[in-house]
Amino acid sequence: MVKKLPKVVKADNRLEEFDKNKIIQSCINAGASEGVAREIADEVEKKFHEGMRTSEIRRIILKRLDEINPEWADNWKFYDRIVKGRITFDSGKYIIVEKGNLYLGTQVKDIGKKGLSNVEEVEAILKELQEDLDHGISSRTIHNRTRILFLAVIRTKKMSKEDKLKAIELINEFRKKQGWKPFELKKPLS
Repeated sequence: MVKKLPKVVKADNRLEEFDKNKIIQSCINAGASEGVAREIADEVEKKFHEGMRTSEIRRIILKRLDEINPEWADNWKFYDRIVKGRITFDSGKYIIVEKGNLYLGTQVKDIGKKGLSNVEEVEAILKELQEDLDHGISSRTIHNRTRILFLAVIRTKKMSKEDKLKAIELINEFRKKQGWKPFELKKPLS
């Protein structure tokens, strides 16, 4: 007899099997150690119930990440925006004006298509990172965000190999300008 795994309710109301490993990997991508990531995933698993929404799971994870290291929670939110095309705000309200429409929300809202699609998007994000740096965001945070951006470029399926290489070159130029070591590919792009 095959054991049925409990289901989680996605933002679009689809059901998906609960996968603790997704939580672990997401926490590691945000900067947490594997040990901390497993602790957070264990906590979520203990609180998990059939039909739990992904927004509830995200809230638990972000709260724990923020308690342990606020930078990791910030990294998670940045990743959500550039890779998943959504903004996550768990406290307070936020406004997004898109094509003349006004949206109010308190949790997670999609703001665009998932994944990076072109070099221009990477260039715009780098300009935003420079502005953040100029306005006092710590260089460590910006350093981490360039790592997340680099990983997002490598993983996207929407950019050609040539565009990925151009985007990586732009990221590395930005890093060199800050006095940071450029990223190197560990294996050739596919």
